[in-house]
Amino acid sequence: MLLNAASAEDTGSDWAPETFSLDNGLTVVVLPDHRVPVVTHMMWYRVGAADEPPGKSGIAHFLEHLMFKGTENLAPGEFSRVVARNGGQDNAFTSQDYTGYFQRVAIDRLPIVMQMEADRMTGLVLTDDVVLPERDVELEER
Repeated sequence: MLLNAASAEDTGSDWAPETFSLDNGLTVVVLPDHRVPVVTHMMWYRVGAADEPPGKSGIAHFLEHLMFKGTENLAPGEFSRVVARNGGQDNAFTSQDYTGYFQRVAIDRLPIVMQMEADRMTGLVLTDDVVLPERDVELEER
């Protein structure tokens, strides 16, 4: 990540990232920016298009879409509805090397999105009723 040193000096902000790892191996990077009372929460998975087997493209992007489906605690599409109801925005992206998910919310809403990310990270419910229609959408896009 590139930081503009001049803008950091102008705002008086330290911009010094803090990095640490959780017991489960998740690497956390915190980049403080106290200019506004919002936070961008991001989860980056080290899997992308480059990890797909030859002749099988689109799998990472397909999984990106499936992550917005439900868990035992959240109905399909509810993740984004909860973010929006709390005044935030969310989205995701897939590249060659990683897939990322992000939410931008008021700082006091951070625990909500962190809990939902943890829930979908470990409790995604993928049934044929969810997967097959999404697969058809992906095939149509291609």
